[in-house]
Amino acid sequence: MYEIERKFLVDKSRLKLPRKFKTIEQGYLMRAEGRSLRVRKVDGGYILTLKIGKGARRIEIERPLNKAEGAELMQRALDPAIAKKRYAVKHGKHIWDVDVFKAENKGLVLAEIELSDENEAFERPDWVTREVTGDRLFQNSTLASHPISLWREAFEEFCQPPASTVD
Repeated sequence: MYEIERKFLVDKSRLKLPRKFKTIEQGYLMRAEGRSLRVRKVDGGYILTLKIGKGARRIEIERPLNKAEGAELMQRALDPAIAKKRYAVKHGKHIWDVDVFKAENKGLVLAEIELSDENEAFERPDWVTREVTGDRLFQNSTLASHPISLWREAFEEFCQPPASTVD
């Protein structure tokens, strides 16, 4: 019922993606402070997901939907659906979900790692950059209503490595 997940921006130039991926579309049916209800289409099947909480540890409840239910709910989403490809990338003892966003969020690549404990140690790959766990701008529910295309210049600036200071 609880998920512990950390999220990072990805330096695409350092990551070699596997050939296999899942095609994902997701729409949000409800969005409020610290909670969301979404419908997700994954390679033709549908899942309804409720998430409650902020930060790395949140309640997550998922239920499968039949195609008719899923398609109907997707049509009733608050915003256009998010489109992305999800790759499973093994690094160290963990599998990272790497999402390559399409359409209005094109250019955004995020990596998520699910942990069994908030303090669990993990090997951080060199292709992950800035941690954005808990950053509202990079939550999928926000990306649906406020996609990268609306703030591309600020997004590109945010993704730049910090300038080094010379003494």
